[in-house]
Order: sequence, then structure tokens, then C-alpha cells
Amino acid sequence: MARLEVELDEWTKRGAAVACVFAQSLKAVDAFATRESLPFPVLADPERQMVRDYGVYVRINFESWNMARPSVVLIDPAGVVREVFVGRHSLEWPESKDLWALIERHEAAG
Repeated sequence: MARLEVELDEWTKRGAAVACVFAQSLKAVDAFATRESLPFPVLADPERQMVRDYGVYVRINFESWNMARPSVVLIDPAGVVREVFVGRHSLEWPESKDLWALIERHEAAG
């Protein structure tokens, strides 16, 4: 989250919108977003339907249960999913520079 906040201007400059989805109750997500004063939308997925649909849901593994793996979904302006990154564990996130390169590649391809 902190990285996204710091890089928000760069994401905006690239024409990308940032939003976060948490597989938690609306009350918990709202409390978190309010406490952290996040500058981008934070959405709740209390039934964990979206995290299941995108294949990031983990029922149980060695480090967690009933939660989502870290993931990034790049969706183009037409609403087409262009890239999905799913971390193998709770600390694995892609580098922003790699995501920006993906955005540039998709823009160049049209």
C-alpha cells in the first residue's frame, strides 16, 4: 500500500487507475481505508467471489487460510483483463517498473 501511495502520480501519468480489493467485510475494509487515508478506491469482497474468479483465493496453505494471495490485475480502458500477477506467497509482489513495462507494451500493441 505504501508503495502505491508514493507512486500514485507515476501511475496516473501512465493513464492507470489504482484500486485495491480486500477479501474482507465492508466494515473492516472501510475502517482500514479510513484509518490509512488511502488516496485511491478500496473495495470489499466479503464473499471472496472476485478473488475466486481471478484465481487468487487460498482456502488453506502453510502461511494462511481463507484469504487471497497478493495479486495485480491490469485491465485496459475497454475492461479487458490484459495481465494477472498472482504471488506465490504473501510477500511476493511485482516490481512497479515491470508493471509499467507491461502497460507500455500493451499500449504499443494497440
